[in-house]
Amino acid sequence: MKQSLLCFTFLLAFVASIHAQKGLKTLFAAHIFTATDGNQKSLADIIKSHEGKVIYLDFWASWCVPCRSEMPHSVKLYEKLKDKEVVFIYLSIDNADKETAWKNATEKLKIDNIGSHWRRNAEDAKELMKFLYIYSIPHYLVVGKDGQIVNRDALPPSDPRIERQLKKLLNKGGK
Repeated sequence: MKQSLLCFTFLLAFVASIHAQKGLKTLFAAHIFTATDGNQKSLADIIKSHEGKVIYLDFWASWCVPCRSEMPHSVKLYEKLKDKEVVFIYLSIDNADKETAWKNATEKLKIDNIGSHWRRNAEDAKELMKFLYIYSIPHYLVVGKDGQIVNRDALPPSDPRIERQLKKLLNKGGK
């Protein structure tokens, strides 16, 4: 009886996990971000384009002082990992009327030549942010090589432990 209950519990958790991942993919497909060059892609396509790599997602905005203070650390982390299979994706929630401020911030913070940069209006990103339990920025997520979120609340680039965690994911295949 205990073994049957354990099997049923495992099966229920497995099905729930599959359902959550399908919901996540659907939600990611529905959220369109704009790149600095004006191209648009869904978050699902942005992530899929880096399949096989570990992805460090940085939710930020040009007006966010704590976000901006993390950027020099992000540059250093990028420099340490640029020859590895780690991709840095910066997702800004600057509004459409702040596009120039967003682009200027990427240049001033010296992140314009590292990673890829995308923007979505804060109001339009609310559903996505709630689903991912993002209630403030900066916020970081890590996606494994298999395209699945492995850490919804990753450490900031200023924390030296994040480098070790990303390298560990590289060695484990991101699973």
